[in-house]
Amino acid sequence: MKLSSLPVIKLPVVDVTTDPLDLLITGLVLRMKQLARTSPQFIELIYDRSFRIEIGTVQGVARQIIIDQGKVSTAASVTQSADFKIQFVDSEYAVKTLMKGDPTAFMTGMQSGNIKMEGDFSLLVWFNQVAKLVVPKIPKPIKQRIKQARQFLKDKTGR
Repeated sequence: MKLSSLPVIKLPVVDVTTDPLDLLITGLVLRMKQLARTSPQFIELIYDRSFRIEIGTVQGVARQIIIDQGKVSTAASVTQSADFKIQFVDSEYAVKTLMKGDPTAFMTGMQSGNIKMEGDFSLLVWFNQVAKLVVPKIPKPIKQRIKQARQFLKDKTGR
């Protein structure tokens, strides 16, 4: 099933839609809020800074990540212009590209026209630094169990 085949509905209680990109960015912001309380490296990246990064699609899905003097928030409705904008061809492509966590994927996307960026490009560097902190560190024993489980599933399914 393609990600884009899901119906998109607004979930007003949490100000998020079921669009995969909207869900991903909302989750990212929740993790960033946690890091703003627990990670000295992240706190250093947002301390005494104010800016907006808008991530969206050609179809109009857009969400802003707002950094304001050490606080992290998000807005689905674009009420203020962003300091840096990343626009993807569609939500499915955006999620796949962001989940790769590979800066070269952005370069490839820009060259192919699937990603457009404008504004303060130093915020792209900031975003890449944040991406390294967002993924939680998994303890070695848990990594080993995950590896064993994947191997078990691979053996059972033949994939």
